[in-house]
Formats: sequence, structure tokens, C-alpha cells
Amino acid sequence: MGLRVPALSPVAWTTIDRVTQQVLWLILFAILAPILGPRPYGLFSIVMVFVGFCEFVLLEGAIEALVTMADLDPLHTTTANLVNAAIGLGLGAIIVVAAPAVSLVFQDPDIARLMWALMPLPLMAALSATPVAVLRRSQRYKQLAVRSIAGLAIGGIIGIAAGIMGAGVWALALQVLTQRAAEFVIGWIAVPVRLAFTWSARHFHEMRPVAMNVFVARIMTFAGGQFPRIILGYTLGPTELGLYTLANRFLEVIVNTAIMPRALVGRIELRDSKPGSPEFEQTFSTMAQNISLLTFPILVGAAAMTPDLFRIWLDQRWQAGVIPTQLLLLSGLPLVFLYCIDAALLAANLSSMFKWSATIQTVSIIAVMICASPFGLDVTCLMLAIRAWMLLPFFFWWVRRACHLSVANFGRQPVRALAGAIAMGVLLNLPLLRLPYVGQKFEFVFLILVGVAFYGAFLFGFARSQLKSLMGGLMFHRSGADVRN
Repeated sequence: MGLRVPALSPVAWTTIDRVTQQVLWLILFAILAPILGPRPYGLFSIVMVFVGFCEFVLLEGAIEALVTMADLDPLHTTTANLVNAAIGLGLGAIIVVAAPAVSLVFQDPDIARLMWALMPLPLMAALSATPVAVLRRSQRYKQLAVRSIAGLAIGGIIGIAAGIMGAGVWALALQVLTQRAAEFVIGWIAVPVRLAFTWSARHFHEMRPVAMNVFVARIMTFAGGQFPRIILGYTLGPTELGLYTLANRFLEVIVNTAIMPRALVGRIELRDSKPGSPEFEQTFSTMAQNISLLTFPILVGAAAMTPDLFRIWLDQRWQAGVIPTQLLLLSGLPLVFLYCIDAALLAANLSSMFKWSATIQTVSIIAVMICASPFGLDVTCLMLAIRAWMLLPFFFWWVRRACHLSVANFGRQPVRALAGAIAMGVLLNLPLLRLPYVGQKFEFVFLILVGVAFYGAFLFGFARSQLKSLMGGLMFHRSGADVRN
């Protein structure tokens, strides 16, 4: 009788997807950053503010509308394809027309040419919504992982080759174009639905309320992430923007690998229970507990280790990004709760509240950037961290009122995890743990091992059952089909 290996859960596959993507990104950055320097990354960030907006908003709004449908049938998907394609083509045309004006504002002709080259991205994103939504509904996260990992790997190979050949910022453009094209093809191959276009007014009206609320929320979320780049690029210049992009990217890596996988799956799991019920509260508490146990030590540990990492990895041009990176990493601690709250609002069919949540966060981020950016990058990142903590009590009150969740119940274990993470961060900064005689790289690895051992011992002593719950959740798998053929 052979040994049966337990199937991986949706959380495990989503985590593998996100972790592998971020590892590949780090490898690509490690290769390309010394070749390109900060300026091309700053220019590309400016362009992706406009092009990436179209991608992000179209994709997530359409996906959430399709996921929310209680009974998804082919007319939902074909109607969504038609509407998304029309919007994608329209946004592509707007990009073409707006490119010269954007280039003039930032006084760089490469910006217009980059925007024209990346014009196909909104259409590819719009038409990728259906396969992604079908795979999410059926919890086929293995196929989603293959899609995104393969796309990034293919795009990365093209980007590295172009960078080595001296393409400059165009290496980044070729990378993202190739990546999105590969994801589009692989996604449609993986689902049992056709890429077809039809119109059904009834099916459109069923999807429209959720789609519009999520559409507005994603606009706000994207604006909160990208408008700061416009403000910094205009106020401080491309080099400072490149440093901010790197600092924010470290935070995004942790959010995408440690927070998002559990929050995405938790949003689907929460649909099975009614808001206010014990089952809903238990699922939410478990989600918050598992994310905090994993994310808090990563954020605090990464902030503590940032100076060592920059010394080992990057040259002198990047050293001014150490403090901004540390501050942005610490601003990620409240995000654990904010992402859980967003998942609860969407699962409870409160997409209008999700929209207002995103709006509040975006407006506050933009206000901070406008007020703080003239004082430099360090002050700006400090104020962003303070902003995140100041908003947290309001969102606790909001989810308590909207979903009848007890803050005392779901916050108990995260507070314990935060205490252990802070103790670990203090330990890593003790001078007695520094081993200069073994070299920077070995010292870096030694500190990581010390941090992991300390936090593991902390969990074993003070949160053993929660640790077992976190590990056990990786070994359950459920699959199904949601679209009738």
C-alpha cells in the first residue's frame, strides 16, 4: 500500500503562487537593478500608474462580479467578456491619446513611447477576468498558480535578455507584455468555457451592482497605491521615486505572499455562513489569527534586517532607501486587519461598504503624500506608517457594526503574535548577535536563523494550538465546478 500525500489546500496553492512570484521578481530585480539603476524603474513606475490602472481596475471588478454570482452560467461569462472587451479597447484608446500629455508633464519622451507600447495590456486584463473568476469559484488555485508563475517566468526571461542587450527601460516593458500575453493564453486553456461574446441585458444587470462597487473600490485602491508615485515623481524626481518603489515593493512582496493568499481564500470560505453567526465569526477569527501569526514576524524581522540586506545586495545608489523601507514595512502591520475586514465585507455582500473603505484609505494616503512629500522621502514614509495605525480603530468599529464581529474575540491572538514579533525584532538588534568576523552574508543568515528559532519557540510556548491550526490548514483541498457548459 503506497504512501498517500495529503492534497494541498487552496491557501497552500495560493501561497505557493504568491511566494514563487515574489521570489522570481526578486531574482529578476537582483539581475536587472545593477544593469538598469533606479531611473528606469522610476520611469516605468510612472507609466504603470496609467497603464496599470486600466489593468487592475478592469480585472478585479469583473472577477468579483463573476465570483459573487450565486449561479454562474455561460451568459454571465460571455456578457462579461463583451463588456470587458469594449471597456478595454476604450481605455487603450485613451492611453494612446493621453500619452503625449503625460510625457510633457514629466518632461521625458520615453514615457509616451512606453505608454503606446503597453496599450494592449488593458484589453488582455479585461479578457482574463472570466478564466480567473471561474478558477477561483471552483477553488482551482493550482491552475491559477501555474498560470501566474509560468507567465512571470516567460516574461522574466525576455526582460533579462533585453536588459543584457542594453534595452534599458524597454526591458521592463517587454517583460510585462510577454508576461501578460502568456497569462492570457494559459488562463483560457485551463477553464471549460469558451472565449465568446454575447449580450444579455438580464445577466448584465445581475452583475452590475457588485461590479460597479468593486470597480470604484479598485479605482480607490489603485489610486492609493499609484498616486503617491506621481506626487513623489513630480516633487522629488525619478531617483527618489525609484527608492520609494523599491521600499514599497518589499511591503508588496510580504502582502502578496503572507496576507493575500489567506484573505482571498477566506473571502470564499466566509460565503458559506451568515454575517453575525458564530460560524462567520469563527471563520473570520481563524483567518485573522493565521495571517497575523505568519505576517507579523515577517514584517518586523524584515524591518530589522533591512540595513544588512541593503549592504549585501545593493550598491551605494540604493542606500538612501533603508529608512523608507523600514517605515513602510512597519506600516504593513495594520494591513493584516484591513485585508481581513475587506474579505468580510465582500463575503457579506457589502460591496458598497468595501467601496467606502477603499475610498477612505486612498483619500488619506493622497492627503499625507501631498502634505509630507516636500519634506523628503523619510518623512513621507513615516507619515504613511502613522496614518495606517490611526485608521485602524475606525475600521474595527466599522466591521463590528457591519458584520457583528467582536474585536476582543478576533484581536486576542493577533496581539499575542505581535508581542512575539516585537520581542524578536528587539533581539535581532542586540549588538551581541553581530558577528563581523564571519562576514556580512554569513551574519545575515545567522540572524535570520536566530529570528526564526526565537519566534518558533515563542509560538510553541504561547500559541501552540494556533500554530497547529495554521499548519493544518495547508493540507485540505476542495474542488468543484461552477459554470454549466
